[in-house]
Amino acid sequence: MTICRLGYLGPRGTFSEDAALIYNSRSERMLREHPTIASVITALMGGELEEGLVPLENNLEGGIAATLDLLAKQDGIYICYELVCPVSQCLMAEKKMEAGEIKQILSHPHALGQCTDYISRYCPEAECLPVESTASAAKSVLGRPGTAAVANRRAAELFGLTLLAEGIQDNEENTTRFVVLSRSDHPPTGNDKTSLVLSVPDGPGTLYQTLGYFARRNINLTRIESRPSRRIIGDWLFFIDCEGHRSDPGLVELWEELKQAVPFLKLLGSYPKSSLPAHIPGRPDN
Repeated sequence: MTICRLGYLGPRGTFSEDAALIYNSRSERMLREHPTIASVITALMGGELEEGLVPLENNLEGGIAATLDLLAKQDGIYICYELVCPVSQCLMAEKKMEAGEIKQILSHPHALGQCTDYISRYCPEAECLPVESTASAAKSVLGRPGTAAVANRRAAELFGLTLLAEGIQDNEENTTRFVVLSRSDHPPTGNDKTSLVLSVPDGPGTLYQTLGYFARRNINLTRIESRPSRRIIGDWLFFIDCEGHRSDPGLVELWEELKQAVPFLKLLGSYPKSSLPAHIPGRPDN
């Protein structure tokens, strides 16, 4: 029997790895680290992976631009599963030091954004430098006096760092939603969501009119977010999540209506609704 290969944003010690471990507890997969979100999706498209796990949105910082942009333009990949995972950020360095001694703080841009209150209060003079992942930030502080990283507790353990502070995110309920991508989405379960992206025609009230198609069919929207199309100024894409499976009769009819009403429509996949996991398998605390 062939074991499914699951790619995630590495290296070890990222929150993406945490999510991959949670997902892997459902059935055994071969986990493979990738340096960027784009490389996860490229490996999936090239057949090197059967599934790829990537962050989609955070309740403090919003959508992950790299994931949204790639989903909008890349054909042949679909969301087949989602996980909503708690995120606790920690400040760490090679050696113990006071917050005022920190000259630079490294982390993923979203992680830095989740900790703006703490950083501005306790490290106002520190320069915040974005890197590809929280784990790479933790690894990079080795041999760099005056430099700290924002990452999870496991990253500190992996790289032998000293924890300077824990739970430094702006909100204790900090969570990130991860999605599993595959070359097909999930069969109906009766408790599903569907993700899609569309653009609307130019003109007054066109977004209102487009959302009216959902309202008239009593379809509940659970998320809507806009992103520039990356073509011309003023051209926007709207990422929408709604309740139900794309193959439900009411939604099938909706897609036909929308195809006639909007210049661009892409279904990103249907999948079971997620529940918040209690903990990461094999780890007593998160």
